Amino acid sequence: MTHTANHSIPEQGKFRRALATAWALLQAMESTGFDYTLDRIERLELEVGRLKEELRQSRDPAAVDTHK
Repeated sequence: MTHTANHSIPEQGKFRRALATAWALLQAMESTGFDYTLDRIERLELEVGRLKEELRQSRDPAAVDTHK
């Protein structure tokens, strides 16, 4: 009986390690996706701000930068 119990412990350990590895991979993928989304949103917000400034300058001739 002891012999059977000793065999089940390494198998449990393998399963737990595999499960922990899979879980860590899923968490890594999720955080990477989340970080990528935040970076993308930030870039889009900057682009919208730049476009708004260009539009404001095109509507107000006095605000046009003459150094370009």
